[in-house]
Amino acid sequence: MKKVNLVKVFGGTEASALLLRGRLHETGIESMIKNDSMDAFLGTSPDSVDLYIDEADFEKAKDIISDLINNL
Repeated sequence: MKKVNLVKVFGGTEASALLLRGRLHETGIESMIKNDSMDAFLGTSPDSVDLYIDEADFEKAKDIISDLINNL
């Protein structure tokens, strides 16, 4: 089993995180959105979420991440 070391690469709105997640997925990079908010239990969207990827994919992902952040 491959060891995965998750690193946070983005923090922001859920919509932006989903957009970035989609772009990363298109290049074969898997990601995970984490939300520490209790908003889901209240039926609302969180103000902010974090996006994580495997540290091994960071070099491949950094230009995609930078491009999205610079164009928000």
